[in-house]
Amino acid sequence: MNSDLDTEQDHDQFTLFQDRQFWPFFSTQFLGALNDNLFKFAITLLITYQWSVIWLPPAMAGLVIGAVFILPFVLFSALSGQLADLLNKTKILRSVKLFEVLIMGFASLGFYVHSPLLLLFCVFLIGLHSTIFGPAKYAYLPERFDSKALLGANALVEAGTFLAILLGNLLGGLLLTSEYFAHSDHSEVPWVCVALALIGLLFSWFIPTHPNAAPMRFEPSDQTPRASQPLEDLFIEWNPFKQTLQNLREAASIPGMRAALFGISWMWFYGAVFLSLFPSFSKDLLNGNAGVASLLLFVFSLGIGAGALLCTTLKHPDYELGLVLLGLIGMSLFTLDLAHSVNHQAYASSLLAHQDPTAFARSANAPLLSIVGFLSKNGSFRILADLFLLSAFTGIFSVPLYTFIQSYSPPERCAQTIAANNILNALFMIASALIVGLLLFLGLSIPQVFLILALANIFTLVYLAVQLPEFQTHFVGSVKAWIRDFKNPF
Repeated sequence: MNSDLDTEQDHDQFTLFQDRQFWPFFSTQFLGALNDNLFKFAITLLITYQWSVIWLPPAMAGLVIGAVFILPFVLFSALSGQLADLLNKTKILRSVKLFEVLIMGFASLGFYVHSPLLLLFCVFLIGLHSTIFGPAKYAYLPERFDSKALLGANALVEAGTFLAILLGNLLGGLLLTSEYFAHSDHSEVPWVCVALALIGLLFSWFIPTHPNAAPMRFEPSDQTPRASQPLEDLFIEWNPFKQTLQNLREAASIPGMRAALFGISWMWFYGAVFLSLFPSFSKDLLNGNAGVASLLLFVFSLGIGAGALLCTTLKHPDYELGLVLLGLIGMSLFTLDLAHSVNHQAYASSLLAHQDPTAFARSANAPLLSIVGFLSKNGSFRILADLFLLSAFTGIFSVPLYTFIQSYSPPERCAQTIAANNILNALFMIASALIVGLLLFLGLSIPQVFLILALANIFTLVYLAVQLPEFQTHFVGSVKAWIRDFKNPF
């Protein structure tokens, strides 16, 4: 990292924006995430509300588009991880941004000729773009920053990513429902997407090709340093399944790595449950309109970003992994309270009672509530507080795990470990959709699904504590430090 950042500054992640190693990189990845989500959400709304597509019913549009986007992660993550470990990561980031410009230019044609098939193919290409970008992005950070700055860098990237997801969805909806688009054969969407891709490409050229100094790496205390494999001995394995299994086996040989990979994938499983249920959660349980659904998404994204940014304030220099158990405890507590609060408002009965999920306490003909109407109801602010806090603890939970993977992985295989984790994340999100669908099909209500999720989170806590005892010692040490050296995190 740049020498002009002193030791005291390293503890404040926002000073990283003064670092040439960080701010162009952050801007590049932020704009990429913003563009991806704007494009996906705009196409989803377009096919759902405005275009009549015989082979793609509106109710299936979101599911199909999400599946097409995730597919490249399953097919090409292993290859992208190998490339990121073999090639210069900055050059990969720049090449991917150029690829993004070409994709968005190609997608413009799909908008103008009204071709859903062409746009779906562009969604696949955007998924491929993100698949290649991800391992290089996360492997770039430990290559450029030492252990003191790495947690803060991850926190900013995590917060920025969820902010970009939120802004992308909001901007996509705004552009697609604007009066201009409704009365014209042309859309602002492709122009905005091309412009964002070009700006991201411009920022990528400010990322230094080589780090200013080799960062300090650290190894698990109970493990001797691993010998780095000579780069010339590495080769490209084109079979994605074989390479993924090999990456997972390599990661499993590092103490605690298997637990960390599971923890991050569980975070994506956890978040996917809420994101998939927000529409019905808002409309059916809270009797809210689309504005209320957007409010829930805003609060959820804001919470994860806030939790990620709090990590550097809450962590103790010697007990960083204590944040993992803190996050899991908070996730369980506030998910339980959310389940209780929502169930009371929707059904006015016991959370454990067997009930008809469609038999709500309100009148069947009650009009949908606006944001103001929803906030005026008793218990609404408690629901929003629960949602914000459970998502904030999710951010606190996830950031140290990303830092653990980056710091403990052998430098020459860091990107491949992250690529394997990306595949696990995709599989966990798919499993999330299937399991939630099964639970709802069996007649459980959404609050009862939240209850099961909170209980499963407790089992995750026990699993991680057993698999990596350092989590326990770090958590106990952190609690003692917080009590001894209490300070206002805000």
